[in-house]
Amino acid sequence: MGRDPRGDERARRVTGEEHTALLVLVSSRFRVDLPDRSVTLAEQGDYVVWGNGVDHSWHAEEESVVLTVRWPSVPGYRVEG
Repeated sequence: MGRDPRGDERARRVTGEEHTALLVLVSSRFRVDLPDRSVTLAEQGDYVVWGNGVDHSWHAEEESVVLTVRWPSVPGYRVEG
């Protein structure tokens, strides 16, 4: 689970990931930018799923709490940037 202050964003797109991901909004407002669209999560429980190899970035439009699940899981997984 991640807590992101208002205006927090991924400085550059995540590329080449070998995971499928599910991101669920716990609170506030959060945007995920995918190659073909941007998805704004605005209601608690809103979610977005993207597949293996899909580049993405994100932006916390308000102070947000999100839950991200990636599979397959990788112990210690972290993307810098």
